[in-house]
Amino acid sequence: MSLVLSGQGEKTSPLLRAARKYSGHLSYPLALLGLCWLLALPCSFWRRAYFSENAMLPGQVYTTFGTAAHMDAMLAVDTVLAAGADGRAQALARAFGALGLDTEVQRFSYDEVPRIGNVSGANVHGILRAPRGDAGEALVVAAAWTTGDGASNVNGVRLLAALAQHAREQRYWARDLVFVVTDRGERGIEAWLRAYLGVGAAPLAVRSGQIQAAISVELPPAQRYDALALYFAGKGGQLCNLDFVNMVQHVSRVERMPALLHGLRDAPRSAHWWARYRQAARLLLRQARAQAFGADAHGVHAPFLRYRIDAVTVAGQPAGGDAAAQLARQGLLADVDVPPIPGVQRIGRTVEASLRSLNNLLEHLHQSFFFYLLPANQRYLSIGDYVPASALMVASLLLQAMHLWWMQGAASLRADAPETRIRRINQSYAHLRLTMPASVQIVVRVLALGLGLLLAPQLAAWAVLSDTTTTAFLFTAALASCSLVLHTADQCWAQRGQVDWRQLKSLAAALVAAVVACLAVMNFSLAVLVYVVAGLPLLVTRAAAVRTRAQRVAGVLLLLAVSPVCTMTLGRNVALGLHPLDMAASPFRVFLGDLHHFGSLVYPLVCLVYWPVNLLSMVIVLMP
Repeated sequence: MSLVLSGQGEKTSPLLRAARKYSGHLSYPLALLGLCWLLALPCSFWRRAYFSENAMLPGQVYTTFGTAAHMDAMLAVDTVLAAGADGRAQALARAFGALGLDTEVQRFSYDEVPRIGNVSGANVHGILRAPRGDAGEALVVAAAWTTGDGASNVNGVRLLAALAQHAREQRYWARDLVFVVTDRGERGIEAWLRAYLGVGAAPLAVRSGQIQAAISVELPPAQRYDALALYFAGKGGQLCNLDFVNMVQHVSRVERMPALLHGLRDAPRSAHWWARYRQAARLLLRQARAQAFGADAHGVHAPFLRYRIDAVTVAGQPAGGDAAAQLARQGLLADVDVPPIPGVQRIGRTVEASLRSLNNLLEHLHQSFFFYLLPANQRYLSIGDYVPASALMVASLLLQAMHLWWMQGAASLRADAPETRIRRINQSYAHLRLTMPASVQIVVRVLALGLGLLLAPQLAAWAVLSDTTTTAFLFTAALASCSLVLHTADQCWAQRGQVDWRQLKSLAAALVAAVVACLAVMNFSLAVLVYVVAGLPLLVTRAAAVRTRAQRVAGVLLLLAVSPVCTMTLGRNVALGLHPLDMAASPFRVFLGDLHHFGSLVYPLVCLVYWPVNLLSMVIVLMP
């Protein structure tokens, strides 16, 4: 309340008087400075990666994977394939049992989105009991029958079987090894984890101890692989411990099979600075997309991170000119024969060395960073390097909110004459009593519409989420939003003395600032995204005087261009990797499915922040 009084002429501290005087001029430079800070992140001032956990001893073991017995284990998977899609779970369980593993087949079913698209599947896991442990802790090696983009991952399952054969031959394991194969990708692993951990599912009969770390293996159809792609972001923006990423990259270099972040090679040191900048920016953008949307279409590591289990995916990259890989990309080849041992030996030894390093740990990974950005291989940016950008963005919104709050009402309320101070304070209270109910009513209206968008698909999913009605539902929601905006604007013109656009914009800016500030310490990429799509348009709304009807129409059209429906339709290929014409796999369904299965925040933020703030911006443009 003191801020309200101070803004209307009462004696204040010098700091508050300066804030009142310059807040309107500082908000836009701070927003620009925050964006420039982001643009400076790809510049070459990164720190070199290092190990905080010395007990892992990465790359200091003699790897032995790649014998004839391991080739036989890979060939045994072909007999599993002969059993067909229905019988391969039992066939794989028998193959695991022949290797001496304790096995179990888990049957499960799930809805793609609430009460729509019931899908069933089967998980198979085998546990190698540690010869030198007490079954209190475990390491997981996981693979799916298909890759994230729908290609066959039979080579990954073959490698997993060979690794199980190799692990059974060794006597140095201090932790149990759990080998998991699923036929439903991340959803299957999520179902397996819930059963393993006893979270909302029937517990597994065959299980081990607490899972310390997990490695997902993905090998698309190919005969030769010359590098590995490394993925490490979860569905909710969670990241594995940085030591885990550094360890996998280190042992992969030792085995001459480099693990590249998101499959991107660094620009040569001799390259022009602009080429190095572009490559670093490209890698950071891929990480931002994966962290904000959970859009990594590789591996099954993401569900582990949700349960605070460090996990990564190592995905083989086919060598250039590999005929099998080219045919698979064209959809002309489903599976390939077993790759020659030299083709997978280095990948297997990389996973073997990674498991050996994890086996050396005395406790859970905790010493290194859990918040970081990786602009290049073996380089990192800590949270202290990038979070100031979000602080500048939040400050720009807060200063804008303070400035507009102080500037609301008639110009006579902002006079500095001391003899009229008491009268101006009373007039300010009267103005708030008159205008605040209308502003709160408008905010409640748009939030109620957003809440309806959030709840309707979950309460009546059959009516709004079939492939033929998803687009119609969004179109209807967009029409309802436009009708609400026009009706609210019409009411504002009818009650010109009882509404104040500055007050409404101040409340909206404070809302976005609070959301961005909270998200910045949990999911930095998602916080920046919310600021860009919701905060920036709000910040520039009515930044200049709006006097004519043409200016109002132009402002509304610009806000429609950055509305949720437009951005989700036009940005589907960039953000989620969806085909522009694939209307069945809409971002709407993807976000809702991630909320249903993994607790993702993207869909609630779209409904309760992005959409309402966009509507509020339109109302502000149309207000008198």
